Amino acid sequence: MLLPLAAALGAAGIALVVFARARKDPRDLLPMAWRWPLVLAAALLAGAGSIGTPEWWNAALTALLAAFGVVLGAVDLRTKLLPNALLGWWAATAAPLLVIAAAASGSWGGLIGALAGSAVLFSVYFLLALISPAGMGMGDVKLAAVLGLFGGWAGSAAWLGTLLGGFLLGGVAGIAVLVLRRASRGSTFPFGPGMLLAAFASFVLLG
Repeated sequence: MLLPLAAALGAAGIALVVFARARKDPRDLLPMAWRWPLVLAAALLAGAGSIGTPEWWNAALTALLAAFGVVLGAVDLRTKLLPNALLGWWAATAAPLLVIAAAASGSWGGLIGALAGSAVLFSVYFLLALISPAGMGMGDVKLAAVLGLFGGWAGSAAWLGTLLGGFLLGGVAGIAVLVLRRASRGSTFPFGPGMLLAAFASFVLLG
């Protein structure tokens, strides 16, 4: 149980730092009252997601995915924004960790899969954004590039789950907005939380 505990603690620390960076944004992305609930959520997700994972590098990736995912999901849910600064920082953190994971495991094919998964998922979302710019924002496109790294590393099943699950949960979120907020069909809704949840579930359950 040491590895899940380490993942939980690591995710909590990362979430604290990510939350602090989000708070520096002048657009007031998150209220301070959300800090500890989000940190706790990241820790619980990372700990639970690392149970049964013998590889420390996958536990570290799970912690990173949980921490950034929880905070970014909260930002998108509240503001319908996925800030470039946070997405760029996530990618810059995930990339070297994946290189370390590939070196530690000897799975250089996994690293190639991560890069390919990122490029293809980005392309799919970018195409959808061109076709329907009102329904898909560029923040979602950039988020897809980051999530593709994790899905591609975990394998084809996890990558496919990230892709299809994102659309499924995003659609559910849209229906929920229409029902609960009595919004019109032209209303926009945050697509990011569904993408993030699908990516985390796919990485943990299908990887």
